[in-house]
Amino acid sequence: MKRLLLLVLLCLPLLACAAQEGELEVFDLVSLQIGNMTIQVQLADTPEKRAQGLMFQQSAEPGMLLLYSQPTAVSLWMANTAMPLDVAYIGPDWTIAELITLQPFDQTPVSSQQPVIAALELPRGWFARHSITVGQKVALGAGKN
Repeated sequence: MKRLLLLVLLCLPLLACAAQEGELEVFDLVSLQIGNMTIQVQLADTPEKRAQGLMFQQSAEPGMLLLYSQPTAVSLWMANTAMPLDVAYIGPDWTIAELITLQPFDQTPVSSQQPVIAALELPRGWFARHSITVGQKVALGAGKN
């Protein structure tokens, strides 16, 4: 009886993890134009998808756009996120308002300095490699913004 109880107790965390993975959101891909580049990223456009973000994913590729229905103050952190990210906070006029770097598993919130319409999460160094800077225009698909 003790062995059975021990076995059940040892299996409970595994069952909890399996349940969590079964509840993960599925993300659509959208096109973004930044400068002269067009990229495909995952779209997080619901509260549930934005809350999950890149958590539990093994790679930051292809990136993720956290899209809000109206400009809002945003705070991001890296709970359950294993890869370093660069983030562009995108203002209501669809220009990059600020660029920040987030470290893996750091749960310190990093807030936007102003209300934003979106946050674009990409692998660390992506913006620098592509010479993307504050003030550049971002366009979501054809005619979406």
